[in-house]
Amino acid sequence: MKDSLDYFLKVKTADIYLYAPFFEAFEGMLSLRTPNPTKEEFSTMHFLVSADFKDEFEALIKRLGLDFIFNN
Repeated sequence: MKDSLDYFLKVKTADIYLYAPFFEAFEGMLSLRTPNPTKEEFSTMHFLVSADFKDEFEALIKRLGLDFIFNN
């Protein structure tokens, strides 16, 4: 994705199936990856967010009560 920002979230592995389609519905805002999903309690979700949607994405994450483990 051109001009994108990287965000990483740590979520319960069992909840990935809920988050993936939810975020994928925001067409044009982001691309979602789950690198190396584990069988552990938590996994990392990688979001490549269009720079145009930075503020909206961060507000959405805050409303969902999620925390970034890394972003740039």
